[in-house]
Amino acid sequence: MQTMKTNATLKIELSTKQQILLAAEEMFSQEGFSPTTISGLSSTVGIGESTIYEHFKNKEDILFSIFLERTEQLVRMNEAHLRGLVGARAKLRKLIWNYFEFLIDNPSYTNLLLFELRGNRGFYDNELYDKRIAFLSPFRAAIEEGKKNGEFEHNLHTAVVLDLIFGTMDLILITRLLKNGTEDPFSDLEAFLTFLESALICKEAPSPSEDKKRKIIEAALSVFSTLGYNKARIQDIAKLAGVGDGTIYQYFKNKQEILFTLPIQHTKDLISIHGSHFRDIKDTELRLLILINDYLNFFDLHKEYAAIVLLELRYNKDFYKSAAYELFREFARIFYDVIKDGISRGHFRQDANPFIAVKAIFGAIDHGVLSWIMFDKPKILLRLSGPLGEMILRALRP
Repeated sequence: MQTMKTNATLKIELSTKQQILLAAEEMFSQEGFSPTTISGLSSTVGIGESTIYEHFKNKEDILFSIFLERTEQLVRMNEAHLRGLVGARAKLRKLIWNYFEFLIDNPSYTNLLLFELRGNRGFYDNELYDKRIAFLSPFRAAIEEGKKNGEFEHNLHTAVVLDLIFGTMDLILITRLLKNGTEDPFSDLEAFLTFLESALICKEAPSPSEDKKRKIIEAALSVFSTLGYNKARIQDIAKLAGVGDGTIYQYFKNKQEILFTLPIQHTKDLISIHGSHFRDIKDTELRLLILINDYLNFFDLHKEYAAIVLLELRYNKDFYKSAAYELFREFARIFYDVIKDGISRGHFRQDANPFIAVKAIFGAIDHGVLSWIMFDKPKILLRLSGPLGEMILRALRP
């Protein structure tokens, strides 16, 4: 009999808690979190204030618990809807559609999420925010699957893709809520999905030959950065790439050719970052600071590449005869031209030496990155950007 009484009590408590959360979601959304009072909430539910405190510590605890309940609901929904789906593109589209549809169908929660939770500092410190990890997991998995199977570009930054997805949906929904729009919201979603797929999908699927070469290069990057060039063996690279030893020699003459091929694509990426939009910036000091910051940020995002450049290439005499080195020179030339332009505009000292300034910038970054790779100091590489940039500017200013 005692057990039956306890179970009944739990059922009543769960029911009461759900009533509180549903009423709070509506009141917080319509009246705002701050103006809503515990007494007003208890009156709406038809219970005493003390009953609310039996379930929640305070009003903010109620707010965060609404998020937890809705997130757990979304997690369950995603698990159900992903069953039987094949392909990263289909999975990601379904996940985004489900989330958007859920927010459209639950406007009170959407209003609460965007105008009360997103801007609440305590929300990001609260342990409930970690529940987003379970919700984001299938999104992250779909992106990673697409990168591996060739549906998506292999060099996508997964965290940036997630930021783009949820940030864009936030702004679409904010505009809709503020305008009280009655038009079909899914037309905006379809336009966004088209935009997103254009950003993610691999436009040209690599041929089997190109795909094997890419796998060899990626495996070599990992092996060289882990074992070092001298200790690394062709067999190690072949094993990690999932190919035979002989396959590697179909693409590369020897281990050194693999080494000198590794930085080519990354260096091309570095050069492409600073296109015409960068040259249109008139402030030469700002352009130089952007260059320094971007270079450090690139290393931060590609630590294996940084290890190869600093430990295997920079102090290798043969590297300076390779095609990859010519790309390094092209990238360094961007710094040189910015400094030379600053001198011609009178922004920098007339007697400043661009050649020495570029050597100073790259030398300081080289040694800073080496310390980061070998000793994990600094913990955050980009912390070098501000102090280094300011020191270089002091040396160049009239």
